[in-house]
Amino acid sequence: MFSDLTTWWQALGSVEQWFWATGLISNALFAGYIVAQFAGGHDADVHADTIDSDAGFTILSLRSLMAFGMFMGYTGVVALRLGAGWFVALVAGAVAGVLAAWLAWRLLRLVLRLQSSGTLDIQNTIGQTGEVHLQIPARMSDTGKVMVEVQGALREMDAISEEEAIPTGQPILVVGVTDDGALIVQPFKPPVPVKLPAMLLAM
Repeated sequence: MFSDLTTWWQALGSVEQWFWATGLISNALFAGYIVAQFAGGHDADVHADTIDSDAGFTILSLRSLMAFGMFMGYTGVVALRLGAGWFVALVAGAVAGVLAAWLAWRLLRLVLRLQSSGTLDIQNTIGQTGEVHLQIPARMSDTGKVMVEVQGALREMDAISEEEAIPTGQPILVVGVTDDGALIVQPFKPPVPVKLPAMLLAM
C-alpha cells in the first residue's frame, strides 16, 4: 500500500503536490485538534475569540487557519483536475480558503454566544470598570465597543454614552443598561492615591 501511495505521489505534478500537501497537512492537524479537544485539551482559541470577537483579524485563529488550508488545498486540486492553470487554481483555492475560514469564525462566534446567552446576566456589568475598544459617539448617537470583565470573563460589549464622546483606550464605568442590551457608560478616573505628609509616615 505504501508503494502504491509513493507511485501515486510521484505521478503528480509539483503544483498538484503542493495543493495536496496543503490540504492533507491541514486535514491531519484538524483531526489532531479535534482529538485533543475530546481528550480534554485546553481550547486557547475560545478564550481569544471571546475576548476579541469583533476585532479585524480574530478570524486568524487556529481553527480558521486549518479550515483555510484544507479548502485551499482541495479546491486547488479540483481546479487543476478540471484543466485550470496553476494561477487560476491558486486563486480559486484562496477564495475557497478565505470563505471557509470566515465561516469557521462565524460558527465559533455563534456557538460562544449560545453558550453565554443562558448564563450571562447583563445587569452584573453595572458598577464594573473597563476600557473603550471602539470609540463611543456622544449623546447616544451611536454605539461603540467596550471591554468589561463580567462573571469572571472579559467580554466585548456594545456601549453608549449619554454625554461626551469617549475615545478608544479611555477607562470607563458602567452606570446602566439599555433595553436593547447596550451598556451605558461614562469616563472613569481612577482615584489618585493620597500622599501622607512625611511627618506622619515617620511616626
